[in-house]
Amino acid sequence: MRKRDEALSKGITPNDTVSSMQRRSSWHDYSAVGTYMLTLTVAGRRPLLGTLTSSDPPDADSARIALSALGRQILTEEIAKIHHFYPMVEVWKTCIMPDHIHMIVRVSAPMGKGKHLGQVISGFKAGCSRAWWALSPDLPCGEPQGTVAKTPTAGAAKEATAGPAREATAEAARGVTVPCGSPQGQKVVTAVPSHPLRPLLFERGYNDKILLRPDQLENWKHYLDDNPRRLLLKRRHPDLFLTIRDINIAGRNCQMIGNRFLLNIPDKHPVIVHRAYNDSEYEALKAQWLAAGEAGAVLVSAAIAQREKEVMRTAMDRGYSIILLRENGFPELYKPSGEAFDACADGRLLQICPWRYHSQQTVISRSQCLQLNHLAEDIAKM
Repeated sequence: MRKRDEALSKGITPNDTVSSMQRRSSWHDYSAVGTYMLTLTVAGRRPLLGTLTSSDPPDADSARIALSALGRQILTEEIAKIHHFYPMVEVWKTCIMPDHIHMIVRVSAPMGKGKHLGQVISGFKAGCSRAWWALSPDLPCGEPQGTVAKTPTAGAAKEATAGPAREATAEAARGVTVPCGSPQGQKVVTAVPSHPLRPLLFERGYNDKILLRPDQLENWKHYLDDNPRRLLLKRRHPDLFLTIRDINIAGRNCQMIGNRFLLNIPDKHPVIVHRAYNDSEYEALKAQWLAAGEAGAVLVSAAIAQREKEVMRTAMDRGYSIILLRENGFPELYKPSGEAFDACADGRLLQICPWRYHSQQTVISRSQCLQLNHLAEDIAKM
């Protein structure tokens, strides 16, 4: 946290320009002690690691992932190799989904000069790819990851490739290549043959979240445990988790995700608390809004002011229908998290933003607040 504060004091805003799910935090030392939640995605989102199962009829709480042979090998062998090759790195918790893997990883001691978390993940991904090749001898060859540079020495990982094949280059540095017809790979000493490589299992890069507060850890563990249930709900209600872009709402070009049919409910109330309201006026309005929510009305708010947040917090806790207006749009592959996910699955929540997604860490302006409040009023009149 101290390094992050130092970066901010120098005018460096973490993650303020690159809108990528795989960006690294420029203010953090990935070779130092730390705890991370990592996400690795199978290339093309192919469900190679397992299958979602549940009871019949489907019940969200019974959702489980039946691992494929590849998923089982990754769980029992490849993950264990992380601590074997990097004793200071411990895998605390794992969740293998059909097309991606979550891991909570603890780096318990400094990794040493020239070593960092990215190298650990690169080696793990390479091992998973080799397991995939061994289990899939008929895997078609191609060059989707580029051709590995020659001279597989210790410095080969720094050499260029004909394409973005960093993991493949790391393989070259270890003297391993996998030409067609050799699913197990073969050791080479002087050069890497020019055969096209088999495709890599995972997409390039990975997503990481850094543990900054102790309470985050339990949230991460719950998130991993809850992944199968969330996937089942998403498959049962795909429309409720589809981001709709460029839709006209009350004369504005907006994005939205959630139950869009909440817009059709005629009884909608804008929850806007002005600073001029005294305590008794606020309490009277709060009672009216919550009574309307109890009767089936939709509460519409940007929930900017603290008292607006209190009303919407109570409405969410009571299971009322909510339209929440956001200052920021929705990035690619966005999905609600935590209770917002369950509210979407229940059809109780619609999120709307009149602006495109941005990755800047900014404070909402007064002008934006006024625009969102006007939008809340206009939606209530629809």
